[in-house]
Amino acid sequence: MIGGTAADPAQVSFNPDGTLLVVTEKAGNRLNTYTIDENGLPSAPIDNPSNGMTPFGFAFNNSSFLVVSEAFGGAPNQSAASSYSAAEDGTLSVISGSVPNSQTASCWVVTTNNGRFAFISNTASGTISSYGIGSGDGTLNLINSVAGDTGANSAPIDMALNNSSHFLYVLAGGLQSVVSFRVEFDGSLTLIDTDGGLPLGAQGIAAK
Repeated sequence: MIGGTAADPAQVSFNPDGTLLVVTEKAGNRLNTYTIDENGLPSAPIDNPSNGMTPFGFAFNNSSFLVVSEAFGGAPNQSAASSYSAAEDGTLSVISGSVPNSQTASCWVVTTNNGRFAFISNTASGTISSYGIGSGDGTLNLINSVAGDTGANSAPIDMALNNSSHFLYVLAGGLQSVVSFRVEFDGSLTLIDTDGGLPLGAQGIAAK
């Protein structure tokens, strides 16, 4: 990685068609990208500066556009998200830079399978923010700073949408629970329930 041992990477994921690998460097405020050849081998790392501080989670809404959360070092009410376009050579270009959500410690990102909406978990605030994504240009606009509320001291971290993107499941580490929401047509969230009983320190969530 470009930042070496001090990079403090947060997430590593491929784009949908597997031709680009992206790594967020929290400490270095970078987005490292690697193009993947037909043999599955990565290129040398390509250094892309993050638009905002402490890039954390990200998700692609198609092979060319990605949404990245920015925690801004955990500063209260300063979190944001940026959208980028990805070129074939692995370089990223900012589309919408650091669109604020007025929450704290934005971390993980998921996008709906129609590419229209992104949801971001705000670990220190105990909330989920919603953004709209422009279908043709990847522009990002805040829909609701608090689209979902997982509760005081809930510490929402990982999230997953089911295959239809009709349901959002949030791992609330502070509650050792999974909080479930229904995703409405307009991208709003309706709380369904909270299911507890997870072991302390549970990490990661998947849905189908």
